[in-house]
Amino acid sequence: MLSQGEYPQDEDDADTWKRHEEARACRDDLIALWRDVQDRLVMSAEGLAACPWLRAWAEDRMAAHARIAEKLRQAVVPFYTPRVLAEAAAVAELPEPALTPDSAFGIFGDDASIVLRKVWRAWRASARSDAKPLATAALSAEAELHEALGRRRKGVDEAKQALWQLTETWAEQAQLTAAEQSAGRPWRLIGVRIPPRSPYWQDESSHEALTPWELAVVAVYQVAVDWHKRAAALWVPQGIGDQLRTQESSMEPVEAVDLLVGAEDWAAPAAALLAAWEPSGHGTRI
Repeated sequence: MLSQGEYPQDEDDADTWKRHEEARACRDDLIALWRDVQDRLVMSAEGLAACPWLRAWAEDRMAAHARIAEKLRQAVVPFYTPRVLAEAAAVAELPEPALTPDSAFGIFGDDASIVLRKVWRAWRASARSDAKPLATAALSAEAELHEALGRRRKGVDEAKQALWQLTETWAEQAQLTAAEQSAGRPWRLIGVRIPPRSPYWQDESSHEALTPWELAVVAVYQVAVDWHKRAAALWVPQGIGDQLRTQESSMEPVEAVDLLVGAEDWAAPAAALLAAWEPSGHGTRI
């Protein structure tokens, strides 16, 4: 559990928290290393596209880095739980909650519905972008509630309890929706771009173009990759496929049936998908 980023159950267990921090640091370092190798492959592919006469010379080096990237991807996979990724994808389908007369958010008076909307959106944004259990998203909702409470004292405990019940309900709805989205339905073959991270020139740090959820989906569901086209094929459950296709993403997702023609499109092999995918003609750098 610690390797998957979940927080310890006992908040007062110092030893468990220490192990959690160590596991999280190891996890983050390995994911960052995987992305570093991907960056090198993407940038090499861009350079070879501009100088194709170097491709034969660079082929062995590209292949070696591609093998390293694949080993790192396989090492990263255990950090994620497919069920959690499916539940995060399902959050986008949940309706915005309505304020009920018996809600403890009455502490905010006429602003109760505004506060509810803010905590809902904070929870939703965190749940959709992260790759951790939905319970973690409750922390973002709590932070939003804390800011709204300000210096209030009366009714604070009731409001916090109400929020806990709400986030539990939202998580249960997402879990049910995730099961309904993919149960008994065939998986989908979807191609995505692998964008590199973009450097911040001021502090020499890097901006991650992909959300933790997107990175996790690539790690868990990648079945083929063509680094010369900076494209990967993902074999995903229906719900995750819907989320990939509907959300704005630097990965430019496209489904096999959009590229391949024929009655067997739905079962097109990943290699055929990548072979049919021509470079878009514009850079992948953001």
